[in-house]
Formats: sequence, C-alpha cells, structure tokens
Amino acid sequence: MKLAFSLIAVAGLAACATPGIDYSARLVPANTEAVETRTVDVGRFNGPAGNWYASEFEAMLSNATFDGMPWFSIARYSDGYVPDGQRAGIYEGNIDIEGYEAEEYSTSQTECVEWDGPFDCERRAEVEQICLRETVNVSVTPRLIEYGTGRMIYQDTFFGSSTAESCEDVYIVGRRGRRGYGGGWTYGLSAGMQPPPGLVRDALASTLSDVRNEIAPRNAVMRAVFVKDAVDPTVAADPRFESAVDAGNRSPDASCAVWQDLHAQYPAAPAVTHNLAACYESAANFDEAHALYAEAAQQARASGMTDTGQYHESLSRLSAYRNGLQVLDRLMGYTPAIN
Repeated sequence: MKLAFSLIAVAGLAACATPGIDYSARLVPANTEAVETRTVDVGRFNGPAGNWYASEFEAMLSNATFDGMPWFSIARYSDGYVPDGQRAGIYEGNIDIEGYEAEEYSTSQTECVEWDGPFDCERRAEVEQICLRETVNVSVTPRLIEYGTGRMIYQDTFFGSSTAESCEDVYIVGRRGRRGYGGGWTYGLSAGMQPPPGLVRDALASTLSDVRNEIAPRNAVMRAVFVKDAVDPTVAADPRFESAVDAGNRSPDASCAVWQDLHAQYPAAPAVTHNLAACYESAANFDEAHALYAEAAQQARASGMTDTGQYHESLSRLSAYRNGLQVLDRLMGYTPAIN
C-alpha cells in the first residue's frame, strides 16, 4: 500500500544542506514536570534588573501559546492555596553579571567643516571621533517551586549577552574605566565599573525565548533527515537512491514512493530502511517510523559500519519525540484559564 505524505509534509527549499522532509511538529521539552505545571506565579529574581526581568518573565509566560492557545495561567496564590487537581508553582531565580568589557578606541571620518549654504559643502576634513564599545554577559537561573510542598520542580541556567557601540566628537576618556598605577586605563568589571542598566536589560531579554522553549511545548518545523550515503555498493549504484535523497523536500510524495520501491528491492539496506522510516515520520506514522528506525540501526550494526551514529540518533530523537506526545495527550484535557 502506498503512503499519503503530501498532506503533512511541509514544503521546503529544493537545495538543502541536510536532505530530508520537513513536517509540522509539536515539541515538548525534556523537563516534563515544568511543562505539566501550567498554573504559575512569578516571584522575585535577585540581582541586577531583577524586578524588570520578573515582569518580562511573567509576560513571556502569558504569551506562551501552543496550538494557538495559552499554555500557562497566571495566578496569585500568595496565601499558599493550591487549587484541587492542579499542580501550581512559582518561578523565581537569580541574575548574575558574568562579564562586562568596555573598550575605547579612536576613528576618523570625513565631514563637512565649512558650508557655503544648505547642502553645499565648501570644505571637508578628517574629524577624529572617540568610540566606546561595551559588551555585557549575564546569567539567569530560574527555578520553579511547587506550591504547598516547596519542592523544586525545575532549575536551569541561561546565558545572554548584548553589545553596544557609540562614537562621539566630544568624549570624556575613561568614563567606563579607571586609570591604573602605571598610568594606563583599565575598563569594565576589572576597573570596578558596572554595566549600563539598558545593556543589562538587553542581555537579559535575550534569555527569555530559551527559557520559554524549556518550560512549555511549542509548534515547530522538524526535519526527518535522510541518510545520504548507502554502504551497499549495489544500492549506491542505483540512480534512484540519489534521486530520492535529492527529491526529499522538493517532492516528498515522489521521494517516498521511490523509498518504498527501493525497500522492496533492498530490504536489508540500512540507508534505504532508514530513509523509508523518515517518510513515515514525516507522515506522522510514528509507530511504523520507530520500528523501521530500529531495524535500520540493527542493519547498520550487522553490516560492520564503523559509524552508525545517524541511525541511533534518529531512533533516539523519535523516541524522545513520541514520549513528548504522550505527555501532551495526558495534559491537553486541561486548558488553563485565559487572564
């Protein structure tokens, strides 16, 4: 029986660095306890810009959606009350400045220094400017504490950075540094200087999308990757193999029809079995895909291949993905209230 792939496969670029078929996926983070804690509050984040970050963190939670619906419900359980049948928790954490560097340097550019009239420059000259380049690196460690028990459900550390650069004709040298004993200047944290608050906020903001992807499911495009090279010389010499690899995202239906034909002819070829599994994966037939990925990994080992990493990676990746889908099946019966 031929498979129907076209309704689920997502069209991609014809020329791709990694061959395969893209499809719409529902990704669940590894820490499923954080995912399952959908009724949440936001507490204190200790450290620079902590109050600002807590506000942005709450906004991130409020805007986190999955399948077009909000994933979290923001609740204020300051009295410790936990609703029956719902796991509830509070996010809090620490913020640290991991590094702050500042550098002063000079540059020059041609500017008009004498005008005859509007838009009419009489004389241009090289004008020296003093520039300041600043970079700040931050770390944020959010943790999720379960209401009622005080148990820490989740904790991880995320890193962010931000850089700013400005040049001025009139500049106060050393405004981000201090003169050392030898007469030279040192800058940034090593000079005891603190980074500008705006730069710290920019660096902290860059961590929020990473945090969101670690604590809530998301809709994304995932690629079922093809094995590009066949170990069996007979399979490798078959022109259909390369054509099917190249056709992946450009024409998934045609590609997968070829993989079915090739698998019927070369049932023990690990690359063919693997790539047919990728077709089933892109069609959301995960049971069949998992069975074929496992078979392909076993065939790769039996063939004496020295590098079977891609075969085992595909099997592990799909296993983790299926586990995530099981979590979703269990959770989707509960829809958080929209604030």
